[in-house]
Amino acid sequence: MVSKLEMILKELNENGNFRASLFSTDTGLVLSSQKADDIDEKIVAAMATLLSDAAYAASEDLKLSEMTSIKIKYSDDLIICRNISMPSADTNFVLAVLSKLPDSDDVEKYFDSLLDWAIENSQADLQKLSSI
Repeated sequence: MVSKLEMILKELNENGNFRASLFSTDTGLVLSSQKADDIDEKIVAAMATLLSDAAYAASEDLKLSEMTSIKIKYSDDLIICRNISMPSADTNFVLAVLSKLPDSDDVEKYFDSLLDWAIENSQADLQKLSSI
């Protein structure tokens, strides 16, 4: 299972030129990651969990719909976090990526489509993990 998640992340990084990508539990436990040597996957997972928790609290407090994606843009960098919900197991996972800021809206849309692809292709394995 984890090897398939690693393959998905490797392809995600190659196609998006991402510096890091990872799947984690909603409590910050890293399930699988692909990253540059200078990136600490535990810090990325912790930050993604913190961002996801804050977005969830905002949706609850402000009566917003379910949060699906978080993007934080810096002058040169971008963090994208996606919640992956497993309703049948009442479990959530997080997909997080780090990249350089995209050159255009088209590249940013391409990033979104890559993350959609990664989530779609990881669903079965994440579902299995959620039942453990």
